[in-house]
Amino acid sequence: MIWVTWRQFRTQAIAGAIALGAAAVYLLLLGLNIRGDYDRSLAGCIATGCAPGLVSGFEDTYSTVVTLTDVALMTVPGLLGVFWGAPLISGELAAGTHRLAWHQSVTRTRWLTVKLLVVGLGAVALTGLLDLLMSWSASRYDTVEAARFSAPVFGARGIVPLSYAAFAFALGAAAGLLLRRPVAAMGLTLAVFAAVQFAVPTALRPNYLPPRTADIRLDTATLSHADGIVRNGSSLAIGGISLPDAWVLSSGHALDSAGQPPGAEKIDTCLMPGRFDGTIACLAGQDLHVTATYQPNTRYWPFQLIEAALYTAMTAALSGFCFFRIRRRTT
Repeated sequence: MIWVTWRQFRTQAIAGAIALGAAAVYLLLLGLNIRGDYDRSLAGCIATGCAPGLVSGFEDTYSTVVTLTDVALMTVPGLLGVFWGAPLISGELAAGTHRLAWHQSVTRTRWLTVKLLVVGLGAVALTGLLDLLMSWSASRYDTVEAARFSAPVFGARGIVPLSYAAFAFALGAAAGLLLRRPVAAMGLTLAVFAAVQFAVPTALRPNYLPPRTADIRLDTATLSHADGIVRNGSSLAIGGISLPDAWVLSSGHALDSAGQPPGAEKIDTCLMPGRFDGTIACLAGQDLHVTATYQPNTRYWPFQLIEAALYTAMTAALSGFCFFRIRRRTT
């Protein structure tokens, strides 16, 4: 069965090996460029504090390419589920070739077990190699950026990509067994995987552990890194509030030392159209703060483990469905 599975799967395996080789060359070159620039400009001052211009210049140079690469790698598990998992069983059911194995000495359970293990482990291994390559390539950038909880970085590093690949593959196999048509199974796999990948980071990940709260003083440094300052009636909203080594989930409106909104007069005095530096300086002198909810950076690996366990449980459930379906429903 292993040899037969390999013979049926070798075209996809060869295509995957070629894609892995091309990605390895790209990530190697990207990593060498990042490390070279880091060693030349930041290595000597990163421990004591580099000039803001050096840090922002380094981030601007590589932020777009690293983010796009992370997003591309996050699509790999889904593509493996679509092109490796979905046709795995549906192709044989549609062509009727499964009967040849079932009418000989191979049981349905053994037939399915070999297919899921051989091809599924291949999908996980391919994703794991890309994960390792990307982690090495972007390691210096990740050190400077310190944003491990951002959606592209979290989904393309650590152990969660392996669980994504296992889930996507099992999802494709289950869809193929249910629909029995490769094209329909591929479409269903893509739609469900995309929906899950959207729902988990937005609805579940922020609440894996109870978030903490903190009062953040709106000083010059905090306001300078904010995304925007917006007046909302008699209150003031500060966008993009950040904490060192933390994932800020939400932040409230600006409050004064008494815990009250600063008032329309103070807001009007400080808001200077076209003079952002003046606005920052004025607000920084008002002794304002915001209350933010956040997840500390020390929870990165616990969150990785929780999410990997979640996807592993869904993988086990889908695999169990496959065995139930093929033993009791498929003829």
